[in-house]
This record gives sequence, structure tokens and C-alpha cells, in this order.
Amino acid sequence: MSVWVFDDVLSIQDAKKVEGAVKSTRFNAQRGRSAGAPFHYYPLELEKGLKWGDWEPQYAPNLHWYKKSPTDDPFMVQLFNGLVDKCNLKELGVEEIGDCYINGHKHGDSPHIHPDIAFGNMTLLYYPILDWDEKRWGGGTTIWDKDIESVDQIDELEILKHATYKGNRLVVFDAWHWHRPEPVARICKEIRYVVVFKSVASGGNTERLSYYDN
Repeated sequence: MSVWVFDDVLSIQDAKKVEGAVKSTRFNAQRGRSAGAPFHYYPLELEKGLKWGDWEPQYAPNLHWYKKSPTDDPFMVQLFNGLVDKCNLKELGVEEIGDCYINGHKHGDSPHIHPDIAFGNMTLLYYPILDWDEKRWGGGTTIWDKDIESVDQIDELEILKHATYKGNRLVVFDAWHWHRPEPVARICKEIRYVVVFKSVASGGNTERLSYYDN
């Protein structure tokens, strides 16, 4: 198993501070690996009766809200170290931050399926919104197995784990796993925020570094 889920990872006081900091962050519109750069993807939903292999791959920007942080940002470093300590992530080989940022999706955004093979070999996703209604609003993260080389092999994937969005939850997985933040329900008026760390793991393989985000 290369996916780990930890609940109630921070004290309620610290979790509220993180939630407040995330909600007060000024975000930019993100369109993929670089501004305006489309890339190879499959749509979220298929028309009735079609299978993955019936679709031609498409090219389009991956629209969402995004805030990049320097790896020495005091807030992000403190949060990372707190998560590592609380969840004993050093036992998984997690050592330091390779990259970090905050993502946001709202209803109508269509995140793409992708691996996280840039700036590290372990991905940490922290869900900061404490009152998120996971049963009615969706917005979890689906993680697939196996290791494929491109989206053209998407029909070979099998779901490994679906981590629902629960406030103060941490999801950790090997960065090569293809994954996708799931859509936010129409009835939800909130933004689905997630704090993302690409972390360096001791003994990890850092050769396949070419992608961009969760």
C-alpha cells in the first residue's frame, strides 16, 4: 500500500489557524504547467455507453485557483514540520519540502488526472476546511494504480484509494500514482482548498521529474 490517510492531524486550535490563513490567501488563476499551456488529458465524464478507449485525447488548460509558496515560507515550513511530526512521516522516508502551494477548486472546474512527478517523490495533501460536508459536496481525491507512462494508457488504471475531503485530514502517497481532485457538487458554494507539499523521501527515485501539481 502506498497511500496513507491520517485524520485529526493537528490540534483544533492549529487547524483553525491553518484554515483561516488559507481562506485569507490571495490566489491566482492557474492554467496548467505554465500560463495558457494546454496539455494531454481525458475528460472527467464520458457520454453514456462510451468507454475510455473510445475517446480521443484532448488538449485544454487545467483551470483552478493556485498560490505558489517558496519552500522556505515560514507558514508552509511550520505546517509541513507539524504534519511530519504528528504523523511520524519520517518513518515513511519523508525528509524535506521539494515544492509547496495551495490549490482551490469550485463547482464547474474540471481537474485533470495526473501524477505528481516534479520536485519530489512523495505527495502530501492537507484538507484545511473544517466544516466541509464530505457526503454532500464531494471534492475528495481519487488515486489510481499502476504506474503508466502517459494518459494514453488510462484504461489500464484501477482505483487504489478514494480519500474523501474531511477537514484536518492528511493524505500521503507516492507521487507517481495518477490521481485527481474530484468535482465539487453544484449545491456547494464553498471553494475546495487543499495544501500541497511535494516532499523528498529518503531513498526515493527522483529521476522522473517533469509534471506540475495535484
